[in-house]
Amino acid sequence: MEYRQLDIKTAAEYVRDLPEMQDLFTDFEDLDIQEVGDGNLNFVFIVTNRKTPSETVVLKQAVPFLRVVGESWPLSRERMQSEVRALKFQESICPGLVPKIYHSSDDMSLVIMQNLNEHEIIRGSIMKGTVFPELADHVSTFVARTLFYSSDLYLGHDEKKKLVGETINIELCKITEDFVFTHPFEDNETNEYNPALSKDAIDRIQRSPDVRAAVGEMKYAFMTKAEALLHGDLHIGSIMANEQETYIIDPEFSFYGPMGFDLGAMIGNLFLAYFSHDYRQRKMGNDPFEYRQWLLQCAEQVWNGFEEKFLALWRAHDEKQGTSFFGKDLNDDCAEAFRQKFMKRLFADMIGFAACKMMRRIVGLAKVADIADIEDPEERAKAEENALRMGAEMVVRRHEYASFEELALLAIEISPLSGGATPS
Repeated sequence: MEYRQLDIKTAAEYVRDLPEMQDLFTDFEDLDIQEVGDGNLNFVFIVTNRKTPSETVVLKQAVPFLRVVGESWPLSRERMQSEVRALKFQESICPGLVPKIYHSSDDMSLVIMQNLNEHEIIRGSIMKGTVFPELADHVSTFVARTLFYSSDLYLGHDEKKKLVGETINIELCKITEDFVFTHPFEDNETNEYNPALSKDAIDRIQRSPDVRAAVGEMKYAFMTKAEALLHGDLHIGSIMANEQETYIIDPEFSFYGPMGFDLGAMIGNLFLAYFSHDYRQRKMGNDPFEYRQWLLQCAEQVWNGFEEKFLALWRAHDEKQGTSFFGKDLNDDCAEAFRQKFMKRLFADMIGFAACKMMRRIVGLAKVADIADIEDPEERAKAEENALRMGAEMVVRRHEYASFEELALLAIEISPLSGGATPS
């Protein structure tokens, strides 16, 4: 089928003609189509049978340009193949944590999948102070399973190398390389700054040899460490949840990269939320302590839960195989020594990537609404300066931290749990 960009009318026609939709829809005569995409890359349509609203799907289509900019920024439609490939892999090992796929087409660069209409993008909910009791457990399960089962620790060397080649995602990796690891640290023309943000705070990350060198090391790791199949953009804007369920969405940036990257992206976003809620909780008339404590606990539980589950998968696999990654363990404790060194290095990588994600969200092109939507520029600048200070310290000292508790204490030192005075 020849590619064509869908609109509300043609999206309805496309769904109506698909055999796969016959099992999901009892009637195609009165379809409600809403274009709801608010992301940077793609168009998203919600298709619902007005007569039976429970019959509903989401259609997501890639267009040959960066949607947020327009046709002046060409972008290959092949990114949809990366997303579909990642979703199918994730669903195979994490059922119930990613949306179900009903139909996909390489020719049309689209996927039709489960409509998570009983769930919300958690960024907006977290901005309002919502607690998600299962979030850390579900996210840590997702990351532990996707990273382990796509790595050399589980796969045969030939299968792993083949998958690395099949999942190359050149254009979207380039976006990350530029907008996460390069532009924010060189005062690029794409950067955007809060006028109230001090020059000293910006110079802290753009003119420090220690910070620039450490960020350069993280960029090099991102570009060269093909350790596991990543989501590639895992943050609180890529998760839909309610109190019981959690779904990871939008893996279009998926590729084989360093294991610490997804973890760092998620945890960095929780730290940004922590800094934003000094102001947000006070604005709502609350003592910030309780909600900010939950955010730090959630971040800690993501890492600790991941470490526990990842190691359990690894140990169980080695026991089943009767050998370890590096061969037979003749002394019965060499394999465990290797695992501990591996996790220590992974922890440092996570910290470095979290730091880069935090800093780029403050001065780079793509912001997080948690902080960017704070109306008072001076209050926003306080949160921004705190995030930059923590990010700079984390990336430079990433190998020095022995536990996640030390990171949480750093956040509290920079911005105490109960925050400042109540806003007027």
